[in-house]
Amino acid sequence: MFRLLTILALLALSLSPAQAATRRKKPADPATKPAAKPAPKQSHLPSGVSRRNVILIIVDDLNDSVGWLGGPAQTPNIDKLAHMGMRFTNAQASHALGNPSRIALFTGLLPSSSGVFNPAQDWWRSVQLQGKLTLPEFFLAAGYTTAAGGSVFESGHGGPHSVERNDLWEQRLPGITTANEQHVNGLNIWDWGALDVPDEETTDGKTVAWAADYLAQTKGKKLFFLTVGIDKPHAPWYAPRPYFDALPAEALKMPQVQADDLKDVPDFAKKELIAPDSEHARIVAAKAWPDAVRAYLASVAFADAEVGRLMTALEKSPAADRTIVCLTSSRGLSLGEKQCWQGGSLWERSAHVPLSIYDPGVTQKDSVSDEPVSLIDLYPTLAELTRQDVPKELDGGSLLPLLLDPAAKQAKPALTTLGGDEQASYAASSAAWRYLRYADGSEELYDRAGDPHEWTNLAAQPDHAADKQVLAAFFPKEWHHAERTAAQLAGKPGADGSTSFDLQAGDKLPADIAPAIAGRGIDVEVSYDASADTNQDSTLIAQGDAQNGWALHVVAGKPTATLFISGQPTTLSIEPLKPGPARLRLFIPGNGTVSLGVAGQSEIVEKSPFAAGFPAQPASDLSVGEAFPPIPDSKLFSGSLNHVWLTVLPPS
Repeated sequence: MFRLLTILALLALSLSPAQAATRRKKPADPATKPAAKPAPKQSHLPSGVSRRNVILIIVDDLNDSVGWLGGPAQTPNIDKLAHMGMRFTNAQASHALGNPSRIALFTGLLPSSSGVFNPAQDWWRSVQLQGKLTLPEFFLAAGYTTAAGGSVFESGHGGPHSVERNDLWEQRLPGITTANEQHVNGLNIWDWGALDVPDEETTDGKTVAWAADYLAQTKGKKLFFLTVGIDKPHAPWYAPRPYFDALPAEALKMPQVQADDLKDVPDFAKKELIAPDSEHARIVAAKAWPDAVRAYLASVAFADAEVGRLMTALEKSPAADRTIVCLTSSRGLSLGEKQCWQGGSLWERSAHVPLSIYDPGVTQKDSVSDEPVSLIDLYPTLAELTRQDVPKELDGGSLLPLLLDPAAKQAKPALTTLGGDEQASYAASSAAWRYLRYADGSEELYDRAGDPHEWTNLAAQPDHAADKQVLAAFFPKEWHHAERTAAQLAGKPGADGSTSFDLQAGDKLPADIAPAIAGRGIDVEVSYDASADTNQDSTLIAQGDAQNGWALHVVAGKPTATLFISGQPTTLSIEPLKPGPARLRLFIPGNGTVSLGVAGQSEIVEKSPFAAGFPAQPASDLSVGEAFPPIPDSKLFSGSLNHVWLTVLPPS
């Protein structure tokens, strides 16, 4: 009986505040109920506080080693900022990988709601995000000036699979590519080492200098939303030499580990996260563990110095007393705990992130909340702090009640996702527990206060069944796919034996349902706006692989078609497009010719590498707007594809 009452009590606590309030509220007496009036918008903010600017600082791959969380890193500037407002000691990344976690932050949606969980996913074309505003778009719509420097939507440095969206900002300093790895450490993994360069010549030095100039010019009354992405301590762990010199090896504090730490970890986790030839094994074999930890902490100290320069610039600016400052990271990072390095696991060190919010006139100086919070909570929090309506579709909840009352409690845990779709695993972090459930159903449960290093898995103990049940109730019940379904993508048969497909950016048809082109020709039309941003090496539509397939893409601004037949490529190109709307057509009628043209501009016709229809069916997917690996330097198409039509012609 006692066990039943305990479970019922715990389930009651899992109700949201709104649900609890609904149950407690006594119905109004109809006889005394006043006439209905439109309810004024309620705000819990102090009445004398006006709308303010916002600075969002994202320090890439910054784990809980910061000083204010009790870590060994030298972070006086980050600590000072944290003590100015509220420090959240139990903030969790929304995904174990940096890029999808950032997308969750900027959309306010869990990966299970947006369908975004891959590092190089074409996230802005997710059907779940259509019509929903990202944070910069939200503030722009509210009349703010929006600006960003450094890596923002992307955790890293761009490249063929870049998921940045520079066009979402009014002013943008793109992420500055870090110098090529110099193999200072001599290991065949990510690099680290001291560099003899001044701070101002580094990626982050240039980003912060740009942001400082921006702040110095904020003399007008128009509000701004400024995001500053600080690259370090993202790998490679390079930092100017003085930051290494300030960390003598003999004074280094190494991570606390336990030799048999993996004894009670599920096989699924060990198989997915720890390979026999893992990075950890190579680092240990090379006796490089202390060097790696030192390099990471030096990179953290360097990032802290850049935060200090940014805050000094704010203090000197006209906006100093009317600007909210939020600092966090996209994910945590492991330094050998549980034989893991970098991120990508559900364990605390990989998911725990520093988070502090300072709002002059609202937050209490040196306040602390130990309640579980998530990066998806930042969107609604910043909306409320700037006196705006919170979009109803967001998964996150505003942290304003905690900011106003540090003793306030959260009704739900913070969730972290690993993987996605049918292979999604989850972690739920509450004030007391951290519960992990993997895609195969295996589990881990840790006492956050009594076992902060997660050395003892309590999941199998019957006494904790109720604790797991309460936390598991918050795991997503379904996964919303970023792509349209197979039924939505099905082709429409024509009376002549052809099949037509009306496609859009982000569509993907797996090989088993991709258009059957063996023995047939194709007619492809793509309508889009040609501009300097879209005239890059990018793929519009492609099917197959380097053995058998085809692609319509852009190379150095030139519309190009490439056919792969039995491993041999055939390429056609025409002159670069004029800026403006364009309709590009690839026509392979199955009569031994292939033509590529742009309506009203140019066309080229050449001999096809096959006499009739395609000689074989491609073995891989068809995708729209994604990078196509068989083509060197192929990238995501960053522009807007207005229409994509594919017609598979009747058999030759």
